[in-house]
Amino acid sequence: LAQAILAQAMSALAAAAKRAKMAVPIGKKYNASLQQCMLRIKDPKVSVPFYEKNFGMKLVHKYDFPAFKFSLYFMERPKDEQVLPAVVPSEESEKYLWTMPGCTLELTHNWGTESDPEFKGYWSGNHGSDLPETSPLYMKDGPVRGFGHVAFNVDDVYKTSEELERNGVKFQKRPDEGRMKGLAFALDPDGYWIELVKREEGLFKEPNLSQVMMRVKDGEKTVEFYRDIMGMSLVREMVVPNDFTNYFLMQLSDEEKSATPQGEFEKLPKRKWQPVLELTHNHGTEKDDKFQVHTGNSDPQGFGHVGFIVDDLEAMCKELEDAGVPFQKKPTEGKMNGLAFVLDPNGYRVELIQRSMKIDPDLLKPAAA
Repeated sequence: LAQAILAQAMSALAAAAKRAKMAVPIGKKYNASLQQCMLRIKDPKVSVPFYEKNFGMKLVHKYDFPAFKFSLYFMERPKDEQVLPAVVPSEESEKYLWTMPGCTLELTHNWGTESDPEFKGYWSGNHGSDLPETSPLYMKDGPVRGFGHVAFNVDDVYKTSEELERNGVKFQKRPDEGRMKGLAFALDPDGYWIELVKREEGLFKEPNLSQVMMRVKDGEKTVEFYRDIMGMSLVREMVVPNDFTNYFLMQLSDEEKSATPQGEFEKLPKRKWQPVLELTHNHGTEKDDKFQVHTGNSDPQGFGHVGFIVDDLEAMCKELEDAGVPFQKKPTEGKMNGLAFVLDPNGYRVELIQRSMKIDPDLLKPAAA
């Protein structure tokens, strides 16, 4: 049933993308901006300091939902001179969160996991049954790999790796290990992978959150969704023949596009402060009717979604619905208004949030006895 529903969704999305090519993308029309990558975490007292200490991230807002027994921690890597909310949480920090031009890691903590001896941890997205049995990441009877990593751009991958390792950070891959030299993968406290990527030197003195990577079943159809419907720009396509293709998409203004020479777009992921959405397509999966990436929202859980803030949520959702885009949650459904979830061609959840939204204060009150 799930496969049939997803097939219908992909067909509808393909038709929607085809129609969208003939007009301004819906996301561009409503100023959609990539604003979050959600990851479930075991213990915020461990994860929040980890990102603060090792990557200079700042907690810019926090929500506690006592009735639902979970908390959200929004972490941003600002530029060092950037003005941030003085008090978190506060009205000021909530306003900052839902109007910011940057992107956050939304760390979701389900209460009790930090002290539950039976809790087995979250899935990083990188262990799966789709790997060769000889791979150390092979997971018998496991899911197909989905979410891959977040990344930070740095001037010197080797120096940064040495500093992180001195601070006790564990590594999945050091810069000179494996086939691809000069890049590294650190591990956060929950085992999520953090890629370290060398950028053009002299642009920033701070590391910047630079990527959110997701594996996809069909590269072309997924690019069509994020480009032709959500309004992102495809700036780079890296093809490894007979193996895989990486597609890099960014949110670019018309001014940024016109100021970028045609041959320079592929360099933007290592020049810009804002992150790219990196879509990894392993060749051939688009032809396999049974192939389905695991989105992280059923067992085993881990990654949750990417999210965009938009100017007019209701109007945008109306246009998306008219275009045939499938919804996980419409704006008026559930107890949280001001946000919605659509599904991309792989079934990944894409959250849409009203710019300048405010969470209903009643949802933040202690649960009734």
